[in-house]
Amino acid sequence: MSAQAQSVTRITVDAEEVVRLARDLIAIESHSEAPGREAPIGHFLVDWFRSRGIEAKFVPAVGDRANVIARVSLGDTPHSHPALDEAKPGRTLLLNGHIDTVPAGAMKDAFTPRIEDGVLWGRGACDMKGAVAAMCCVLAAVARSGPAADPRREAPGVKVRDSKLGVEGRSADHLVRSCAPLIGSLVFAGTVDEETGSLGVKRLVESGLKADYAVVGEPTNLRVAVAHKGACFIRVTLTGRGAHGSCPEKGVSAVSYGARIVTALEDELRPRLAQRTYPLLGASTVSVGRMSGGTEPNIVAERCEIDVDRRTLPGEVDTVGEVQDVVSAICDGVEGLTYEVYETERTSTVPHVALGTSPDSPLVLAAAAACREASLPADPVGVTYWTDGAHLAANGIETVILGPGDIADAHGPSDRVRVEDVIKGAHVYLQIVRELLS
Repeated sequence: MSAQAQSVTRITVDAEEVVRLARDLIAIESHSEAPGREAPIGHFLVDWFRSRGIEAKFVPAVGDRANVIARVSLGDTPHSHPALDEAKPGRTLLLNGHIDTVPAGAMKDAFTPRIEDGVLWGRGACDMKGAVAAMCCVLAAVARSGPAADPRREAPGVKVRDSKLGVEGRSADHLVRSCAPLIGSLVFAGTVDEETGSLGVKRLVESGLKADYAVVGEPTNLRVAVAHKGACFIRVTLTGRGAHGSCPEKGVSAVSYGARIVTALEDELRPRLAQRTYPLLGASTVSVGRMSGGTEPNIVAERCEIDVDRRTLPGEVDTVGEVQDVVSAICDGVEGLTYEVYETERTSTVPHVALGTSPDSPLVLAAAAACREASLPADPVGVTYWTDGAHLAANGIETVILGPGDIADAHGPSDRVRVEDVIKGAHVYLQIVRELLS
């Protein structure tokens, strides 16, 4: 047996710890209406990591709100990589989850976590405190496996099940994986503000955090999501010339020209965009979500605003310019009419670009292998919603979206996730660590 095989390390994720942490996180309000917003949960997590000997700190993000960064350094000594048969330097794998939620809304007892029939209920159970708990416990497991922790040793490739643990009346296993010595860094980033603008992830990148790979734990039913559309919210403002309604020929109605623009967006731009498609995502789209203008029925409307929703595909550029072209074709040269077309702050402050990670990338292959090992579907999927992951990818970090829970259960009164899936999520994250950092 080689020296490397003799030093294979057994890494264990404690299922009880995962469920306990998920419940503790749900019980801490961390939404836009809560006192301190994410501060209480941030302090809880920093203390949780430090009590386990893991380096953890706050990184300022938005005003006095801060992201939580925890790191397990695994060493950077290159060793022979079995798949490549060549020296492989240490890499950094980022596990990312936002620590804010939406407010309770119509959900009763939203911050009193409960488990019924193997399902964990509470605000953020699905989106995404279940995934955050799984990620944090993987860092704890990896930290425990280090040399200072007197790790147990196993023959390579052996999977071991420890004794049964009781979890709220249901049994759950320790999750155990054996792997070659890990190198590089494993980082958890708990980001703020995802539900209200995603300034936390923007600050995360600006703070200088570097990573080769990122797994974002948004709910995907534990499928490997490699693509999602981008979002660009565009506002068109029209200024015409007011006049008395009894003599409209003396004015220029901004609303009338606005109506022509809406028709052109629907009848001309939308069919063109429908010809653009991307695997797993379908077609590029445009829709008008809001139109307002005028003041009284007897006054020619001087002002009109149109809010346009553009959902973009990877590689699409100049989405504002395409809407601008539609407006220009209708409004240029009209005396007494001016206009402006611009992207609103909701999507421009943190660019809501599309995500499109290659299915053949090392991270996707590692995530697929981890899912197969957990008896989960391994083929990549696309998701319909935007995530912070696209911003990470746009800044050079290979990224996938992968987490327990169904997005249909997020934000509403049925915010929930299966306990088994949260534990299995920890299993998958740990296996990704094994695939990429060993």
